[in-house]
Amino acid sequence: MDGRRCTIGMDLGTTSLKAVAFADDDHDIARANRDVERRLGEDGAAEEDPEAVAQAATDALAEVTAAVQRQGYTVGSVGISAAMHSLIPIAADGYPLSPAMLWMDTRPESEAEALWQTDEGHAVYERTGTPVSAMSPLVKLRWLRTRRPDIFQQAARFASLKEWLWHRWFGVWEVDASIASATGLYNLRANSWDTDALALAGIAPTALSTLVAPTFARPARQSAGLRAIGLPDDAAVVVGASDGPMANLGVGAVDATQMVLTVGTSSAVRMGCAEPLTDAASRSFCYVLADGRLIAGAPSNSGGGVLDWLAHTLASGQTSAGDDPIATLLGAAATATDAHLLFLPYVAGERAPLWRADARGSVVGLRLEHTPAHIVRAATEGIIFNMRWMSERLFERLGTPNELIATGKVLETDWIRQLVADIFALPVRFSGGADASATGAATLANIAAGQWTWDDAITRQRTRSGVVAQPSAAGSGYQAKYHAYRQLARVLLDMPGAH
Repeated sequence: MDGRRCTIGMDLGTTSLKAVAFADDDHDIARANRDVERRLGEDGAAEEDPEAVAQAATDALAEVTAAVQRQGYTVGSVGISAAMHSLIPIAADGYPLSPAMLWMDTRPESEAEALWQTDEGHAVYERTGTPVSAMSPLVKLRWLRTRRPDIFQQAARFASLKEWLWHRWFGVWEVDASIASATGLYNLRANSWDTDALALAGIAPTALSTLVAPTFARPARQSAGLRAIGLPDDAAVVVGASDGPMANLGVGAVDATQMVLTVGTSSAVRMGCAEPLTDAASRSFCYVLADGRLIAGAPSNSGGGVLDWLAHTLASGQTSAGDDPIATLLGAAATATDAHLLFLPYVAGERAPLWRADARGSVVGLRLEHTPAHIVRAATEGIIFNMRWMSERLFERLGTPNELIATGKVLETDWIRQLVADIFALPVRFSGGADASATGAATLANIAAGQWTWDDAITRQRTRSGVVAQPSAAGSGYQAKYHAYRQLARVLLDMPGAH
């Protein structure tokens, strides 16, 4: 073994857990992926088994560790990115009392709406930067207290899936300020748990984990489980941050000159800012990346999950065994233009810009000549229209960025990135390669280990080569269609029976 050092970035996504190893020159040398089953209920439940998540993450890390060691590398550090807003009630014996509630769990919607209608609701949003919605752990706690009092009263503490993994590895309850800032319980200006938010949730500070900086690390030798999978004793395991801010760091977009667009299962838009930024009109979020660095943006339920559902529904019985329905229909949708269709993608309700879990999707303009590819094209346009809509207040507050950075599986498709450039009337850069959140996790680990400075890290990511889509002549038509989309959304969502 020649002592070459590598860094592993982990991304604990909603349904997929990734581990990616990077050499010192930033190219990825090994990767592993594990899927985790998600339970969806007709009552709006969206849950995962914490034990399954921890095991899948450990298995992915073990696979990548073994792969890099076979190549002659030594793991110097591991960084962790994780999806936000999960909540697990934990018993006094340290085990879950129920599955983890995920960000998309809509059961607390009525509690969210009731809290948002109060002065307290607006005030807690202004202090914490977390929108008052069903996704917020603050609102989930209020729901548990009233709807599942047996579980709430038995719980000795409450934690996210990332905290659960950290506890399984190291036996301590610690949470990075980034994940904490997405709970609705963390005061962005005081950098501590918010006393009034805890009162609204009905819990004491002792029910929450100890706050640590996103650059906080523990050596692998403190974890029997990590030593068992082959991590060197002196490998630094960096607690990291949440997936949105990590994706921004992964592409070097940590100020307002660039906006990151991510379209995975859901979608989001994010820009860097130096001071806490909130806006009651749009309920934009503001989360911690690291000390003195914040990421503002807006989240949407409308993303690749809509396209996946639509493709499997439309392609039922039409594709050959082994074909990927979404890839097949997205390929056909590339040329399915000028269909004069408008698709409101709110089939899973919506967060920004509507903040209505009861919103419903619609397709308008159907004719006999339309094919499944036309409908998928219209749905893709609808997702991007919605992203532009939820970006406009950010542009008003932070300024229009110079370019957009595309991340996420859906935006790996060339024609969709061109669509984004035309709808936003801004250039769109795509660097390809590894998942942005895993890249950000590895980047933060290198900063924490002293391998890179912040300036080094940002410069490295911004100078990566990439493909740029420039707005085209087709953009003028999309501007008119975008405004028609917004008018249609207002009309249909206000109709009786539309929600």
